[in-house]
Amino acid sequence: MSYQINLGQWNSIFAVPSSVVDKHIKIASEAQLKVLLYLLRHADESITDESLSQALRLSEDEIHNAVSFWIERGVFAENSQVLTPAAAIDNAPTTPQSNAPQEKPQKQHTTVSRARRPDSDFVAKLLKEDSYLAGLLEEAQTVLKKPLSPGDTATLVMLYDTFGLPCEVIAMLLNYLASVGSANMRAVERYGIRWSDDGIKTVDDAEREIGRMASSREAWGRVSSLLGIRNVGNPTKSQLENADRWLNTWKFSDEMITEAYERCVNTKGEYNISYINGILRKWNDKGIRSLDQLREEESAVRSKPKAAKGKNGKGSVFSVDGASFDVSKYENNSLFDD
Repeated sequence: MSYQINLGQWNSIFAVPSSVVDKHIKIASEAQLKVLLYLLRHADESITDESLSQALRLSEDEIHNAVSFWIERGVFAENSQVLTPAAAIDNAPTTPQSNAPQEKPQKQHTTVSRARRPDSDFVAKLLKEDSYLAGLLEEAQTVLKKPLSPGDTATLVMLYDTFGLPCEVIAMLLNYLASVGSANMRAVERYGIRWSDDGIKTVDDAEREIGRMASSREAWGRVSSLLGIRNVGNPTKSQLENADRWLNTWKFSDEMITEAYERCVNTKGEYNISYINGILRKWNDKGIRSLDQLREEESAVRSKPKAAKGKNGKGSVFSVDGASFDVSKYENNSLFDD
């Protein structure tokens, strides 16, 4: 005699940290919960912003905001676009009690597309012919504080030979990433490819780009301190870009950024970096740079006469030379109606 228990959908389950329900479910938006559940369910797969956007019907800004939300709440930690369970999580994941076979837990991660790496024979040949490249590998081991694996070596050779980055530029990138705590080969590859695509292939160009990157990080440090956001891991691309825009491009003061944040929380009930950016963009377009200017602008708007409602409670009634016109009647009719 043989037995089989059919648990249906319960045969396939995945874990969700208790803290998501205990601490964050009241303030998490629908989009933030969708992104979290999707990432946890597909933790053993390579996930991109594009695939998330298509699967969840969310914009990339909404996706970046959702990922940032869970990083800031200590559910995930990020290092060079790799998401891992944050060490700060106190509660063990809660799963339904069942004797059914469960899927093997996998490390949560997202990945970026990777270029083809040279094989070991090509690498060995190139190292014999190019002493500068051999010197770069020695410096890389010093910066990374570990021997290079064959994959690490192939990545550096790829940036040099395939993407055309000079050894001194790669060395500058390595040292900068080490200074901000991101000295790992995934980050080196990602930024190296980006630099190549952006034409950053000289020492002068690299110095300027490193200065810009450092300025963005400094801006995010100031913004996160203002808003009381706890940094877990490295800041995301969205956080760096928005902080750099608010402080270095639009030149907003601390009080204006704080005001935008408070209005966002009062309206949305949560921190939403895209919403804050929209508020600040509107103020920037209007040339508003201080709270006094903002109060004057809002006072002027409130003092403008409001149009009266129509008889049906919709539309507006306007008077011209003693005659009244109910806009709602015209809104409900087309010029092309028979």
